[in-house]
Amino acid sequence: MNIDFRNVSFSYPNREAGALKDINLKISQGEFVLLAGSSGCGKTTVTRILNGLIPGFYGGKIEGNVFLDGCEIRDYKSYELAFLVGSVFQNPRTQFFNVDTDSEITFGLENAGMPTKKINEVFDKVTKELELGNLRAKDIFKLSGGEKQKIAFASVYASAPELYLIDEPSANLDTLGIEALKKCLEKIKSQGKTVVIAEHRLYYLAQLVDRVIYLKDGRIEKEIDGDTFRSMSVEALNQMGLRTNQYFKATKKDVKKCREITDDKTLSLKKLSIGYGKKRVLNNLNHDFYKGKICCVTGRNGVGKSTLLRTVCGFIKRSDGNIILNGKEISPKELKKKAFMVMQDVNYQLFADSVLNECILGTKGDSKDKAGKVLKELNLLEFKDYHPNTLSGGQKQRLAIAVSLMMNKEIILFDEPTSGLDYKNMRLCADFLKKLANKGKIIIVVTHDEEFIDCCCDEIYNLA
Repeated sequence: MNIDFRNVSFSYPNREAGALKDINLKISQGEFVLLAGSSGCGKTTVTRILNGLIPGFYGGKIEGNVFLDGCEIRDYKSYELAFLVGSVFQNPRTQFFNVDTDSEITFGLENAGMPTKKINEVFDKVTKELELGNLRAKDIFKLSGGEKQKIAFASVYASAPELYLIDEPSANLDTLGIEALKKCLEKIKSQGKTVVIAEHRLYYLAQLVDRVIYLKDGRIEKEIDGDTFRSMSVEALNQMGLRTNQYFKATKKDVKKCREITDDKTLSLKKLSIGYGKKRVLNNLNHDFYKGKICCVTGRNGVGKSTLLRTVCGFIKRSDGNIILNGKEISPKELKKKAFMVMQDVNYQLFADSVLNECILGTKGDSKDKAGKVLKELNLLEFKDYHPNTLSGGQKQRLAIAVSLMMNKEIILFDEPTSGLDYKNMRLCADFLKKLANKGKIIIVVTHDEEFIDCCCDEIYNLA
């Protein structure tokens, strides 16, 4: 599918600055194009225009013209676009129509009127190619974030659209998941499909991209051909606010310094087991988390990392074992008072009508000045009067981190805090967590982000 943006500008309601400004861009059939740039630069807005969500769902003022295969996009009916354009959203939960994985993967095929026999053939083919055998016939809402992303991608892949729009697909994937995603993207590219992908993790895309469109403040700042992009140094990319284009593995962490701290200043898991009903998710965990240190919890998608965080936060009762804080056993009820968690999907925990009010919600006394300082540190002060739902995914992530500091809890837990964050804001997040640790907080972070781990982690706790 050929794409042609001509003098396209777009502004969301109640926003002073335009999300896109005078975009002129042509993408040819079969081209693999990466949209790169800092959080909030306009990447997601480009994809929303191409799939019709702007102006069909997201209101605002749009100027200029967009053509798909020579036809103006506004002349397509919604169902026509749905068959031509496949979208994988930054937050996969927002695109699910079913409660089980099998129905979700075949949903588009059923709506297209495909015969049942053919649907079953496509379903078997897709789950085999994407290595999803272990996710068949599962409850979607009991999946991990990474597993949900795999199902969202599979549902689009099954429909075989001409244009793929993919927004941050690797955000919650482990290393094996990213490798599987890369293989699938290679297959799509070999089929001559057009791919437009917005992404911050770049290394797995380096050999796939034909062109990089670098956006800054809603404008196309640079166009970089694939060969030039592959030859760019890490330093040059970092100066543009982009992450490395090379595979990166965090260096092994020395935990001896952590253990110099006395046991009565730790959070300890003692033979801890966690389950849902009769199903055990985690068994016999023994580990110490130290005040003033950042521990990164790693492991494959679905192993139970988020479940561990929810248990430490007091949201889930443990099946067996104990949690010890400062030398004393602590109950789930008490943990809720001591701990605060920044969730993997921060949309679940944003309640206020403005960014500033979100920061001071639940705090005592005059906290507006403190909130202003925190927002400034996280490059969010200019958005203080915006509704949280109008922020980009990366901006929402930073807002949730700001809230964590305002709550002033002893234990602070983060579930994939750098999903949706560019290089600059990933480093900002790392520095912020270091500041929290320096204040004597116990910091536990679930992450697959090797660059982030290398920036700030004191210890890696791998759940096998």
